[in-house]
Amino acid sequence: MPKSYPITTVLIMTEAVLIPVRMSAPERRQQLLETALRVFAEDGYYETSMDALASEAGVTKPVLYQHFASKHALVIEILNRIGDRLHATILSAAMTEEVARNRFEAGFRAFFQFFHDEPDAFTVLYDSKLGAKPEFGDDALRIRKAFTEMVARSINDLDRNQALTIGSGINGLAQGMVHQWMDNGRIHSVEEMAALATSLAWGGLKQVV
Repeated sequence: MPKSYPITTVLIMTEAVLIPVRMSAPERRQQLLETALRVFAEDGYYETSMDALASEAGVTKPVLYQHFASKHALVIEILNRIGDRLHATILSAAMTEEVARNRFEAGFRAFFQFFHDEPDAFTVLYDSKLGAKPEFGDDALRIRKAFTEMVARSINDLDRNQALTIGSGINGLAQGMVHQWMDNGRIHSVEEMAALATSLAWGGLKQVV
C-alpha cells in the first residue's frame, strides 16, 4: 500500500522538485568559466560554438551572452584567470623561502603542482595553439612567463634587463619540462620534477643570486 504523507509535506516535496536552485551572477559566471575551460580543453577553442557551451553549461545562449559578449571575451578571461592563479601560486610559494635554492625549488614545485591539479589549464594554454594566434598571443605569452618575474626578483647583482633575460631562460626550461611531463602521463612526481628542474637551473643561477 503506498505510503501517505500530510498534504503540507507533499507540497514541500513538490516544490523542491519543481523549483530550480538559482545561482547568483558570480556563481553562474564561475560555472560558465569552468565549463568553457573543460570544453575548450576537450574539443578545442575553434571547434566549440557558443551554442555548444551554453548546452554543456545547462543554460540558454542568451544567458551565456549576458556574462560574456563573445567567445573571444570568454577565452581571454579564462587565460587571464589561469595566469593570475599561476603567478600567485608560484610567487607565494617561492617567497616563503629565505634560502635562494629552496626558493627556486619551491617555485618549480608550485608550477608543476598547478598543472598537475589543473590539466585542462595546461591543455588550453600550451596545447590548444591559442598562443599562436595574434588575438591571444599577448595574453598567452604573459602567462607563459610565470617564472620570469620570480627569477628577476631574486637577482640582485644584475640590472633589470639582465635579470629578465635570465628569468626568460628559466621560464623556457620550465615550459619544456612541463610539456614533456604532461605529454608522457606525469610518470614522475611533482617533487621529483621540481628537484630535477632545480638541479638543472641552479648551476647557472647560483652565480647571480
